[in-house]
Amino acid sequence: MKVRVLAGILLGLLAAMTPAAISARPAPGKSQPSGKAKPSSAATAKDTLPDPDVPRITAQEVEQRIKTKGDVVLVDTDDSVTYGAEHIKGAVNIYYDPTQDVTNADQTLQALPGNKLIVFYCNCPHEEDSAPMVKEMWELGYAKDKVKALEGGLTRWEQLGYPLAGTDLPKSTQEKGQ
Repeated sequence: MKVRVLAGILLGLLAAMTPAAISARPAPGKSQPSGKAKPSSAATAKDTLPDPDVPRITAQEVEQRIKTKGDVVLVDTDDSVTYGAEHIKGAVNIYYDPTQDVTNADQTLQALPGNKLIVFYCNCPHEEDSAPMVKEMWELGYAKDKVKALEGGLTRWEQLGYPLAGTDLPKSTQEKGQ
């Protein structure tokens, strides 16, 4: 009987833990400061983003801009194998490796046009790889309003059914994206 009650309690707790609640929890070994009021859920979500000062742009805004102005350069920050398997149609690949000497990456980044909106994206839930690339562009002298991270990254783009390219896509998806 006690086992059933305990199992019921555990299942109830697991059901109550939404993905947002789980991601808002502090990392192991880090505790929240005591004595402070808890921030609102909106503030908590923003605080969990890496580099919250990096401007984000929605997939809808990017798709609309591509259709109307065509002044967007999409940059996939995944490794070449992941990029080859699936990426936003028309995107270029500049791999983000936080352990790499930035001097090599800087030469590639400087080749990007300064007169177009440059949107970095990754296959990360909170732009963990694309946000640092935006900051790197600022350090190279690019205007802050010309470099952004794609909110929700490749996952959000794919959820909205926008054009993709790559070898891991079903044939029907590749044709639809062309």
